[in-house]
Amino acid sequence: MLPARKFVIALVATLGAPALAIAVHAAPVVVSTPDQKALAPDVAVGPKGEIAVLWLAKGDPDSAAAKAAEAERAQMGHSHQSSMNLYVAVSTDGGATFGEPVHVNHGDDVWGFAVSRPRIAFGPTGTLHVAYPANEHQAKLDKAILMTHYTRSTDGGRTFEAPRRVSTVTDSDLSGVIHGGFASVAAFGTMGVAPNGDVYIAWIDTRNMKADSSTGSVYAAVSTDDGRTFAVDRMMVADGVCPCCQLSIAFDGKSRPYLGSRSVTGDNLRSSTVARADGHGGPFGPRIATGGAPWHLNGCPLKPTVLVVRGDTIYTAAHNGAEKPPGVMLAASHDGGASFDAPRAVQPDALVTDAPAIALTRDGAMIAWHAKVDGPRRVYYRALDARGAFAGPVNALTDGDATSQNPALASRADDRVQVAWQQDDRIYTTAIAAPR
Repeated sequence: MLPARKFVIALVATLGAPALAIAVHAAPVVVSTPDQKALAPDVAVGPKGEIAVLWLAKGDPDSAAAKAAEAERAQMGHSHQSSMNLYVAVSTDGGATFGEPVHVNHGDDVWGFAVSRPRIAFGPTGTLHVAYPANEHQAKLDKAILMTHYTRSTDGGRTFEAPRRVSTVTDSDLSGVIHGGFASVAAFGTMGVAPNGDVYIAWIDTRNMKADSSTGSVYAAVSTDDGRTFAVDRMMVADGVCPCCQLSIAFDGKSRPYLGSRSVTGDNLRSSTVARADGHGGPFGPRIATGGAPWHLNGCPLKPTVLVVRGDTIYTAAHNGAEKPPGVMLAASHDGGASFDAPRAVQPDALVTDAPAIALTRDGAMIAWHAKVDGPRRVYYRALDARGAFAGPVNALTDGDATSQNPALASRADDRVQVAWQQDDRIYTTAIAAPR
């Protein structure tokens, strides 16, 4: 078992408004292993209180994909290639300890970054669902493609079924314009399980994209039998989707899905939006912008729009590079997404804030993000009330010289929130509570 590590934080409120609260957190657990270069975690809490943490770990440096990535970095200074592995560790004692990590995918095939992280979720029966983008080869075109894969565990994360492709391979060839030379892409996706147990996997798809287009479509595959089978993927949003801003999904009490995405409209305006699907399996209705300073950008910001839903209240958060300072803006809707309150900065005294995550609590919600204030990137969090107003000060989760980033959140039955994050090359997790 992986034990809890000593990890005490105490920060005095001296950094201006909103002040940092003095906070001492329980010792978190390090779930990744020392030999892994781990990143981009996700976290889920099951119906019996099980906690599962998912993360990426860098794969074989001698693989073909790794060598292609290194060649692209040498030429461009960065790479759109990726060859990663995927691991899950599960706790059955409320997060005090975690089992040894289990390898989920097959053979360094995961195309993963912090901006296109795999997703994990429990179903109401305890089935553990995982979706991720994967490297594949389109034989007819003899070119690389990115497809969305799915796997599940029915034994509490001890073993996983052979991964299955849920996106459709097409003859679309945009290798001349897609970064990395991919002929087609089904990535930057999300996954969620509705209260009725339906599993939704959605992703940004290029199959309808034209060579001169700067937008993608949203496709989704839905399972109504706990992930045993999925219906053929179908279009959920036809166009106008920022092609590399990861999607998010949430559900209301009627199991209707809500999609968080970023749109691209005239003059490269890239707005965070929310849309709802009323019919079973979609498509999504009008995408309503959550507001804020207009962000015109001739390029992809690589920023998600995250959301959670309770009744007619929707909490959303997204980075907006047009705000001053640039950062995460919180916006709430009280009419099912038809309109949104004016967005508010989660930490206006920070130099920059990014990578938000949200989870519901008993009386409101919790939001976390990473920020630069007076040192390296660190993770912060803040409580929200039932109306989406800030219910307390900014709290620092991490401190010291280590770089901490990319938090993920999941609601717990005890009204705490489980948080997982990347700290340097390791993955940590602990539970946080709203300040009282």
